[in-house]
Amino acid sequence: MERNFKKSFGTRVRYLRKLAGLSQEQVAESTGLSTKTISYIENSKNTLSFNKLPLLAKALGVPVYKLFVFADSENNKEVLDSLLSSATDKEINAITDVVKTMLALK
Repeated sequence: MERNFKKSFGTRVRYLRKLAGLSQEQVAESTGLSTKTISYIENSKNTLSFNKLPLLAKALGVPVYKLFVFADSENNKEVLDSLLSSATDKEINAITDVVKTMLALK
């Protein structure tokens, strides 16, 4: 149970960070945490102390409760938009090729 929560929380933090167009370094700088700590949180290797939640939420531009709204991180269109907004032109071209190939297999 704890592992699932940590994984869901980490996934949510990564999602919100990318949605905000921020790097782990930028979030670390805004929160006073290390980049390594942000990475560990996103990869469910570390947790965050209760008193750091408001700092993380502020850095991500969301209210604290949004850190725990795991359901809407499953919205695939939003996730895809977030990921694509931070992708390079080369990555977008590769993604486009993969999607075209997958759709051609229908």
